[in-house]
Amino acid sequence: MTKTQKYKKQVDQNRETITKMLSGADTVKRLNNLNWLRHEISYTEPRTLFYVPNKDQQPYLDYNSMKNLGEAYDYIINNPKKDIDITEICKIHSILCTNTHIQGGLFRTTPKIIEISVNGQRVHAPDSSQILSKMNDIVFKLHNTESCTLNRAFNVHYDLIMLQPFDDFNKRTARLIMNWVLIHGGYRPIVFNHPTDKQKYKAAITAFANGNSKDYYSYMGACMLRTQREIIKLLTKSKML
Repeated sequence: MTKTQKYKKQVDQNRETITKMLSGADTVKRLNNLNWLRHEISYTEPRTLFYVPNKDQQPYLDYNSMKNLGEAYDYIINNPKKDIDITEICKIHSILCTNTHIQGGLFRTTPKIIEISVNGQRVHAPDSSQILSKMNDIVFKLHNTESCTLNRAFNVHYDLIMLQPFDDFNKRTARLIMNWVLIHGGYRPIVFNHPTDKQKYKAAITAFANGNSKDYYSYMGACMLRTQREIIKLLTKSKML
């Protein structure tokens, strides 16, 4: 059994465990689970992944940013089975941009450099004239049910980051869309809340861009397993039955 097959098997086993643990739970216990995820996605995760800018840069993390992340997550939770298309991807981006300097939901019209290197060189995202057609390709792949949920979720995350369809907040949007796909498929979201994620997250994306997709899938799978274990631990310790 390959490493990828092994983590997929473990992820599905944990999914069944979490489902069973919540099947007889009351509303409070379910809300505790959802609130923990919301806290990690809108508070802990951004503090882990976002760098702190210098005084001459636009802030990347503030109360408003975390509030927007929480509201975007709430939108997904309130619409778990809604069809994820270009309009909905733009909707998530728009929520993330509320009261910021970025125009939400609008595709960029200027060139953009991706914050990774390919073969030692920084790479440009596709020209803005290609965004709409490539977004259509991403959505088409997203709805290919012949591919498993985990692959589709991990791929849409990577594809959105490499396309950089918006002026900013592309990675935030990509992570939320990935989690929406996971929720569609009956999984819980992934959170990147470990101190090592700041470097490993970027390294995994860079590895994929350089042709090493196995390291990318392995890292994403490991984060999925870690999140599941934290949820199981939370539910096991819960006194609310």
